[in-house]
Amino acid sequence: MSAKRASVSRRAVVGGLLAAPMVHRGASAQAANTVTWGEDDASPRTYDPRVTSSRHEYQVIGQMFDTLVASDGTNKLSPGLATAWQAAPDGKSVTLKLRTDVGFHDGTPFDAEAVKFTFDTIADPKTASEGAVTQLGPYAGSTVIDSQTIRIDYTQPFGAAVASFAEGTLAPVSPTAVKRMGNQDFARAPVGAGPFKFVSWEPGRQVVLERFDKYNWAPGFFANKGASKVQRVVTRFIPDASTRVAALEAGEIDISDITPILDMKRLKDTRGYATMIGNAAGIPFGLELNGSKGIFSDVRVRRAFAMAIDRKALSENLFFGLIDPAYGPLSSDTPGYWKGVEDYYKPDPRAAAALLDQAGWKPGPGGIRVKDGQRLSGFYGAPPPLEPDTAVEIQAVAKRVGFDLKVETITFARNQQLVFDNAFDILPVRWIQADPMCLENLFHSSNIPSPGKYRYNWMQLNDPKLDALFAEGRAITDPEKRNAVYADAQKIIMDSALWFPVHNQVQTVAYRSAKKGYHFARASWVVLFHDVVSG
Repeated sequence: MSAKRASVSRRAVVGGLLAAPMVHRGASAQAANTVTWGEDDASPRTYDPRVTSSRHEYQVIGQMFDTLVASDGTNKLSPGLATAWQAAPDGKSVTLKLRTDVGFHDGTPFDAEAVKFTFDTIADPKTASEGAVTQLGPYAGSTVIDSQTIRIDYTQPFGAAVASFAEGTLAPVSPTAVKRMGNQDFARAPVGAGPFKFVSWEPGRQVVLERFDKYNWAPGFFANKGASKVQRVVTRFIPDASTRVAALEAGEIDISDITPILDMKRLKDTRGYATMIGNAAGIPFGLELNGSKGIFSDVRVRRAFAMAIDRKALSENLFFGLIDPAYGPLSSDTPGYWKGVEDYYKPDPRAAAALLDQAGWKPGPGGIRVKDGQRLSGFYGAPPPLEPDTAVEIQAVAKRVGFDLKVETITFARNQQLVFDNAFDILPVRWIQADPMCLENLFHSSNIPSPGKYRYNWMQLNDPKLDALFAEGRAITDPEKRNAVYADAQKIIMDSALWFPVHNQVQTVAYRSAKKGYHFARASWVVLFHDVVSG
């Protein structure tokens, strides 16, 4: 189908499937001053930054809440709501100096008490924090020195403390609003100190924000330091990718989340549109291999699998070179990335075949290897949006050296059940976070799932030396020494071959070029709208 015909068919889909657009086509002042985002998740649960672990929810949260330390898509740290910070020599506390000219959307002054309240409530189990409680680290409490000075204390040295203050999950909330509404209602009508304030949330349809006119404290990476030129931000829930692109081309949204690669390639070269790709920091898109049972309990089989796949060729075939292959447990844009991972498991089908021979798996009927009457067969669960197309490509390539992978597109509920039942061989995952501490989520033994506790070390990697390195890395404040510790951790992970990195996790965004000034936020996964202007 030609690009022109594809656009026509998409517009027809829009007419049949989308609700009446919030922003009508035309040159109205409202349309010019509104940014409408097409969001791929239609079921957000909370817009409380203290609770969420979802980048979908943070796409909205990031417009309403500013962070103590500022950071954009480059992951560099700069002053935010805190103008300066000083870590104690022992790494067990950080003292922050706060801005004096900031207020929350409800008129509550931003001060040290607000920061203390935010952190204390994150640490309170009643808040049921998913992401922030991890970012908070070994929090011991906060001491208010004066109205604009606060000391954050830790039970042990915490090397990631300052970087954690740049994470949106630790953004200060209005104590007045939380106390007045309670946690549950606050999650549905949040109050922050960012450039936009909450207006309404229609489940299944949209969220509306409006400009906070008193905003005058934008971080340095924004060109506009005062109130945004954007009056309204509308987030429309459009889970189907083709429908989302159709809405973009129909002028019903200004910017599209997770735009398919084919459309990115086409729109990049189409007048009136532009694209941007954010390489997410953290753990890239990759595969956890179940080392506790089945075919991947043998490290030789795991290494053979890794050498059977040419990741660069896979990225070229599936993504036209727009997405780079990944080589280790950290993406290359993440602080602490160890370049040595790039020397591991280079594509070599002959070496892969030799390893399988050594492990006792011999060629059998249909090219599938067999051992003791069993086929070299494994279950590969692929939950959308974690790319079932990638799974099918890997299935085909792995078959060339004798693997028989059974690919099944699964729901998140099915993923959970497979994890609890330990009934899988391969499951894909990613983790967005701009600090090497994120490795703990997948590779620390404490995160091996147990009955009723859904954790992410599905491969069941249990290495006391690795756990000790994670503890050491958390405690070191010197960046070079810290990176060296995390390099050793990455070596152990790569040697285990329980993790197979596939490609960088990216945010593929297409937008109508009549509006400009979009910025990627820290970790390059969500887009900020404060600087957007028309023309």
